[in-house]
Amino acid sequence: MSTVLMVMSIGAWSQVPQFSSTNYADWIYANPAIELNTTNILANRIVLYTTTTGLMHTLTSPAFDCYAGQTIDMHVIWVTDMWKNESFVASKAALTVALLNDQGVTVDSVTWTPTSVSRYNYVDLSLNVSRTLKPARLKFVSWKADVISSGAVRQIDAVSILRGDVNSDGEITVADANAVIDAILKDDADPELMSLADVNRDGEVTVADVNRVVDLILK
Repeated sequence: MSTVLMVMSIGAWSQVPQFSSTNYADWIYANPAIELNTTNILANRIVLYTTTTGLMHTLTSPAFDCYAGQTIDMHVIWVTDMWKNESFVASKAALTVALLNDQGVTVDSVTWTPTSVSRYNYVDLSLNVSRTLKPARLKFVSWKADVISSGAVRQIDAVSILRGDVNSDGEITVADANAVIDAILKDDADPELMSLADVNRDGEVTVADVNRVVDLILK
């Protein structure tokens, strides 16, 4: 008998929170001197960096539910007004996203470290959810940044995907492994199918993706 990984469907109430100048309800900016509002977001004042006294300014999402097997994909607009300053160091503008459990403990994190920086940086990050978290939060941090190399968070778009659910039926089964095989064999496979079939996110659909689906089924 085959083993099937069952994952609860995700209702709108548990979607990953979004952040922008028009949607920042319940987000927490760890700088009491700056109010979280449209004007300050558009003026690049929601800045992530560590002060000279060691105070870290971070941005934390509202709580949401996530489930093992999911991938949280994030697109961040990261603005660095000081990028042409001669004291600017690109590596210090690295952006980290931490996945927190309900005790505020980091259970996973991902970091974007730039090799070059422009004023507007469009950053894509992904977190794999390896355990059930109810609830979870996302914390956006720039650990190495000082006031010169700091970046301002303009917008965060995040989606929660059940990586490996290639046929989008809400669970990972042998049918998904077969869907990956179909994608490999088709010369004109639908781009959306190819994106879902790239389970290991290496930019191509191969036997490695079939093996990844099998691993998820057997977890």
